[in-house]
Amino acid sequence: MCGIVGYLGNEKALNILLNGLSALEYRGYDSAGVSIKTDNNIHTVKTKGKIVDLMSSIIESKTDLNGTIGIGHTRWATHGSPTTNNAHPHFTDRVSIVHNGIIENYRELEELLKSNNITKKTDTDTEVIALLIDMFLKEKSPKDAFLSAIELLKGSYAIAAIFKDEDTIMLAKNESPLVIGLKENATYIASDISALIEYTDRFIFLEDKDIAFITKNSIEILDKNQEKVERKPKTVAWSKESAQKGGFKHFMIKEIAEESEAVRNTIQSRIDEKGNIYIDEEIGIDKQFLKNIDKITIVACGTSYYAGLVAKPILEQYTGVFVNVEIGSEFRYSSPIFSNNNLFIAISQSGETADTKESLRFAKEKGLKTLSIVNVKESAIARMADGCIYTLAGPEISVASTKAFVSQLAVLYMLAFYLGKIKGKNTKNQITELLKIPSKMQETFENSNKTVKDLAKKYHQYNNFLYLGRGLMHPIALEGALKLKEISYIHAEGYPAGEMKHGPIALIDENTPTVLVTPNIEPFYSKTISNAEEIKARNGKIIMLSDKDTAVADDMIKISAIDYEFTPFLYVIPLQLFAYYIALYLGHDIDQPRNLAKSVTVE
Repeated sequence: MCGIVGYLGNEKALNILLNGLSALEYRGYDSAGVSIKTDNNIHTVKTKGKIVDLMSSIIESKTDLNGTIGIGHTRWATHGSPTTNNAHPHFTDRVSIVHNGIIENYRELEELLKSNNITKKTDTDTEVIALLIDMFLKEKSPKDAFLSAIELLKGSYAIAAIFKDEDTIMLAKNESPLVIGLKENATYIASDISALIEYTDRFIFLEDKDIAFITKNSIEILDKNQEKVERKPKTVAWSKESAQKGGFKHFMIKEIAEESEAVRNTIQSRIDEKGNIYIDEEIGIDKQFLKNIDKITIVACGTSYYAGLVAKPILEQYTGVFVNVEIGSEFRYSSPIFSNNNLFIAISQSGETADTKESLRFAKEKGLKTLSIVNVKESAIARMADGCIYTLAGPEISVASTKAFVSQLAVLYMLAFYLGKIKGKNTKNQITELLKIPSKMQETFENSNKTVKDLAKKYHQYNNFLYLGRGLMHPIALEGALKLKEISYIHAEGYPAGEMKHGPIALIDENTPTVLVTPNIEPFYSKTISNAEEIKARNGKIIMLSDKDTAVADDMIKISAIDYEFTPFLYVIPLQLFAYYIALYLGHDIDQPRNLAKSVTVE
């Protein structure tokens, strides 16, 4: 995820900015840059690559960066490829800004700028912010110009701006984190307190729609109604490692908490206010071919394979074509039957998964049109495929995949609705519902976290679990069982609930709890309740995830009701939490479980 650092004080800003950006390197990035106000000028140096490359560029540029006011940024590319030109800060002669998040209405704002004879020079959504501020500066003060620009923005943002003619830093926050660090004679800015923990332990945490104006002698904060408000500083006694984890004990729980943001970033950058999906250039395949697709083959491994299984019925419903989902390690040694109109999709968080990569190579050798869905920019699978739709989950540090999974789902759902529209289906309502999913995911995390933690304490001594689901909940049951195995080392099996009587029922007794994943959707719900009754008749314990209470369950995890096709986004979260807390109670190394690697790059 992108990182922001800013400084205003008596010391030279450059070293502070570089130190702060270095502390954010764990978040992953593909370019970096700084802007520093010196006298009445703003000097900017930025580059593709790492902080060390930025340092080299600063030395080579011989730019005057001796000022005491500055902003810096590390970028994880969303709009536009990772290039020096697309790197932050984005600037004009009068203003320089850095930005985290997604400006949803940037296309409309581009048209506004064009109508005023102002043209972008980069491929980013961020540049429109700098250009808007500069446009308003022609008639307004820097403060009013900043306010006018922010009023036009829709989406998620953390913004820091400096001005040629003002000794100030201006901030705006909505749905992306932004904090102010306090110290005598100095004020620090960051998207993550790990960037500032070296300098201070006192922070002001801005709230959504807050706007702040920072000078050497004051901090003025306006709330969402643009009324002055006081945000009291808080003391945070974290170590640097703890700060990188956002105060969470492990990266895995932090990344589960970030899932709503990951999905929001993934979809908002491609969907406009009218429900249009913009993934044409990323797909890179002729629309006439897409209209005539008669088969889709998805190949992936592990969690990514389960994402493909969830997407299969969604893609089939909206495209009207058969979707085949294969495990990479099996597909590469099979003799699949292809057609000239077969679309091949490879899914991989890392973009380097060996079996998936070789399956993609095989498909290309057969002359298939290929598309990849990956999280890591410029990875092998991304480069090999004809087109690539990146998930914008940001770096996933814990070995057990969580936010990458839901981001993959988000891309696959967008793809289903996009292809459906090409094939003549009206998917506007589905796109509208998809845009609501991030907030519902956040609610699910907040509402279920404590309940799941308590249940994990109750059940962590059991050695076997059975996970059952029907329809879209079958692959979610598979994913829940996989997470428990990965980090708790407890034996768990996921099955279609209807298959229970065909063998797994023999495992059920008082020592084998069953996790039933069942939204109140017919015919799935009543059929799964019948399974529950059969389990209870054999003294089995039942943990049920549902939006409907039932007396047959020993324990309930209540999930908010939602349209059936979007249930996977919500129901997977408590299952991830359940695995996490059980592993926590067992004292395991959660972020680095035994025998596992983040990316399987060898067979």
